[in-house]
Parts: sequence; C-alpha cells; structure tokens
Amino acid sequence: MKISLRKVLLALSSVGLLLSAGVIIGININFSRLSPVFIVTENAYTLEKSAEGQLVEDNFWRFARASYILIGNPPDCEFYKIVSQVPRHDYDVDSFYIDDESSCMYYHDGLGQRQSKLAIDVSSHQSAIDWEAVKDAGVSVAMIRVGYRGYGTGVIVKDESFDMHISGALDAGLDVGVYFFSQAVNHDEGVEEARYVLNIIENYDISSPVVIDTEYVADEEARTWGLDVDSRTDAVTGFCDTVKAAGYEAMIYSNRNWYAQSLDMTRLGDYRLWVAQYGNQPDFPYKFDGWQYTESGELDGVNGNVDINVWLE
Repeated sequence: MKISLRKVLLALSSVGLLLSAGVIIGININFSRLSPVFIVTENAYTLEKSAEGQLVEDNFWRFARASYILIGNPPDCEFYKIVSQVPRHDYDVDSFYIDDESSCMYYHDGLGQRQSKLAIDVSSHQSAIDWEAVKDAGVSVAMIRVGYRGYGTGVIVKDESFDMHISGALDAGLDVGVYFFSQAVNHDEGVEEARYVLNIIENYDISSPVVIDTEYVADEEARTWGLDVDSRTDAVTGFCDTVKAAGYEAMIYSNRNWYAQSLDMTRLGDYRLWVAQYGNQPDFPYKFDGWQYTESGELDGVNGNVDINVWLE
C-alpha cells in the first residue's frame, strides 16, 4: 500500500518526532517523487549543522523504517505501509552471515549454531546437476521449476529439465519443492497454472512448498505489463488457494520491492513468503521462510552460477 509522505508526517507529528527543542522545521514535499525536503524556518539552525536538526532527521527515518518499506534511497524514496495482515518476522538480521565452513549463508542462534537449511532453486538454465555432490556441499532443499507461462504468448510450457532435476534431487534424499513462473493476469489463470503444476507433481514426493513466482518482466509486450495490483493479487491467490486445497503448502516468491509495489499484501497473510534480495542481510519486514540471497552462487555439483537460499521453513 503506497502511502503519501503527508500521512507519514502526520503520524510523526502525532508521536512528537518532528519537534526538537529550539528547532522548527518546514517540509517542502514533491508529491510526484515522494521526496521529503527539509527546510529550516527563520531563526532556526540548518539540519546539516545542528545537533537538534540531526536528531529530528534521525527520528524521522527511524520511524519510517519501522512502519514502511522504503523504495529508493532516502530521502528520494517512496513509502509503502507495512500491513498488519501479514506477520512480521522476529529474526535478528545480524545473525544471518556466511558460515566459514561452507562459504554459504545461514541463520545462526546466539551461540553461532546454524538455525536454517541451505536451499538452491534450479531450472533448465542449469545443465545436468550432480545431486550427490550438491548434497555433500550442504544443500538439503531443492526448489525446482515445473514450468512457466510465456510472457508474450500466454502458453503454459513445462520446464524441459524438470523431470531430470526432480528425479536426481529425490534420489539424493533432498527435500523437494517446486515453483512456477507466472504470467497470469487474473484469478482464473492463477488457478489454471496451479492445476497444471499439481497434475505434473502428483507422482512425486513433494515435501517443501509449491510456489508461484511473480516478478517483473522488462518487456512492454509482456502480457502482465501494466497489470493492476488487484488483478495480479487475484492471480496469486487463485494459485495459492488451489495449491492449499490440494493439500500442499502454498508459497509466493518475489523480490522485496515487488511485494511492496505490485501486490496487495493485505490479502497474502495466509501464505508462506520467499523473498529475493541480494546482499548480506535481508531488509524485509514480513515473516519469510526462504531468502534468496544470491543469484550468482557457486556450488559443487552445479556447472555455472546457481541461486542459493537461506531456508527457514
């Protein structure tokens, strides 16, 4: 839910965060860019030079980050309200770090013990995989693409490597889940994609979630180009509800900004979330069970780069 800066400022005023002794601040707001520009009134210190002004600014951004997902680099950013309908996570983000033994990211407890699993997600973009070597490298979860809907044609296509990858992962004793790259434009198409996936996986032992992958396609010819938030969310819920009705765990995959900008999060509190955000720490307020922290990982058993995930389910 995109929020105007005016509402953010009103909220700040209500808790007294815009007032500091000896400093009166005016705000010049460019609503088209949602960029707060701090202007000091006459007889007040400039924000850049006064300790009081710096305190006001620090308080502003502390409040903003606690209540909103910020898109862009402050102060030139947009505010998206963190909704109450989706649980927040309680992870200590400082406890996500690269493990010296494996050179992979894990979540750790206060004593440095691993509290997460290592997962990879693969598709036909990966060639033949040595799944035993992957397992020996510490991977315990494999998320495998079932297929995709063409972003231009709308035709559903099975991933040509699906059967090879899922058989190899299961034979190696990994927990296996699946995902589908969606280009659904409404609820019915989301249901159609879910039924397609369910039909393909019915004879496989799926112990991890069944996932809809919803993300940006940088092509104006894409069928989802300009799709409104409600229609995209309808497609996602159609997929997830169909998966849940079939007895599987439903999950949504997307990146941090796409969740905030392109989905109605107030409707997604019943599903597990898998977030893509590349870096050393996740910056995502909602409870997530998977964090894809790199798309360029290197792992024994896989030729070339592979997506690697911290798995917390």
